[in-house]
Amino acid sequence: MKGRPLVLTLPRWRFLNLQALLLGIGFLLLVGISAATVFLVERAASDSKQLADTLSVEDKLSDILLTVRRAESSQRGYLLTNDQSYLDDFRDAEPETLDTIAEVRELAGASATRKSTVDRVDALVTGKFREMKRIIELNESGKRSEALRQVREGEGRRIMVELRDAIEEAIDAENDLADVRRQASFRTSNLLLFVSLAGAALIVAVGGLSVLLVQRNYRRAEAARAELASTNANLERIVAYRTEDLTEANEEIQRFAYIVSHDLRSPLVNIMGFTSELEALRQDIFQEVEKLNAELAQVKGEAEARKEDETTRQLGADFDEAIGFIKTSIGNMDRLINAVLKLSREGRRQFHPETVDMDKLVGSLIETVTHRAVELQATMSVGELPPVETDALAAQQIFGNLIDNALKYGRADEKLQIEVRGRLTTTHAIYEVQDNGRGIDRADFQRVFELFRRAGKQDRPGEGIGLAHVRALVRRLGGTMGLTSELGKGSTFTVTLPRRWSVQNRSAA
Repeated sequence: MKGRPLVLTLPRWRFLNLQALLLGIGFLLLVGISAATVFLVERAASDSKQLADTLSVEDKLSDILLTVRRAESSQRGYLLTNDQSYLDDFRDAEPETLDTIAEVRELAGASATRKSTVDRVDALVTGKFREMKRIIELNESGKRSEALRQVREGEGRRIMVELRDAIEEAIDAENDLADVRRQASFRTSNLLLFVSLAGAALIVAVGGLSVLLVQRNYRRAEAARAELASTNANLERIVAYRTEDLTEANEEIQRFAYIVSHDLRSPLVNIMGFTSELEALRQDIFQEVEKLNAELAQVKGEAEARKEDETTRQLGADFDEAIGFIKTSIGNMDRLINAVLKLSREGRRQFHPETVDMDKLVGSLIETVTHRAVELQATMSVGELPPVETDALAAQQIFGNLIDNALKYGRADEKLQIEVRGRLTTTHAIYEVQDNGRGIDRADFQRVFELFRRAGKQDRPGEGIGLAHVRALVRRLGGTMGLTSELGKGSTFTVTLPRRWSVQNRSAA
């Protein structure tokens, strides 16, 4: 009988020692994983910043070439038509280009190669604008033939070729650098993912062993409950790590959108360049045709010459129409790319919570669109709106988009009425923007919130990003977005936001 307590005591001490060992291992794992995660996150952030800087340099170099092309196209249009309105883009292009060069110079930092490239591009751009100004001044002083002769001599084209080659070489070099940095960022992200997954698996394994030991020690129920509580705490930390992973994935998607939209810019630059070349070629060809028509008038008579001249003008009109279509398409594509870039930048913006006076905010938005409402004979009313603790700029963008949409999609058979109202619940503030416009078909309720997707009759300007942007902002603020509508009778958009800025909001932002 005296030996029985000793038999029972030894297994219990072995259990306690093993449990302490497992807890120690788990603690060391947590410390190691935390340290590795902090290091890898900082490294990933550094890699992403370097990649973003490289892509920004490429983007701005492309912008320089595109702006100079636009200026050259404006000059050619003025020489072709003698219409001063063609010079509007030309006058804006030079300061815009110089500002972009200054930004590239700032991004170049201490890189000698980049500085050399910027100096070369700066000199070529200055020379190109000097050449274009000289030709414009000749034409304005009545020396049109001299201006056209200098265009045909090809100095401007030579400068553009050098500028294009210099920028393309620089972009190729930046692409190579971007590939290196992209691979480094990819390796860091993979390593971070591996560390997170491996650490989570080890923690789960340690927790599982702890739970198993607790379940086996039926005579230590109180200790088992303590172990279960510890395991729950570990699971909560794992959930927190998963939340951080999701946040990182969201940031990666935003960077991907920025990179893709940047890559789409290069074809636009090439198309714009070829369009300018076609315009220049058109001018040369039609000048030769005019000379041939003059000679034809001497050979076949005025009637035949007028017939040929009419044919030439018709061909010229058809050519100008085709070029116009190309430029319009380029402009539309450029606006879409800018929209993606805007969404990407907004997705990276840090929110700054504050108590927002919604009456004042919505009132200022109504004032900015009053002139449009008067033109449309629309009636706008705002009820008493409760304040909310949120990001003021995001709230302004949300309700600005909703009010603008309500004004945009009215009906011709009834005067437009728009009402903004709000109310409070225990935890949330609910705002509604209601109109009696054309409404939305129930089948399109989800479609209108998708990026670049639009519903109903496409007779209003827009790229299909407004409501997608609004819903994304509402979600980042920790709220929800709702829609009720009936086709031909109007729509009501409901925005539900937390009354107080919480830790979850801060994590999501």
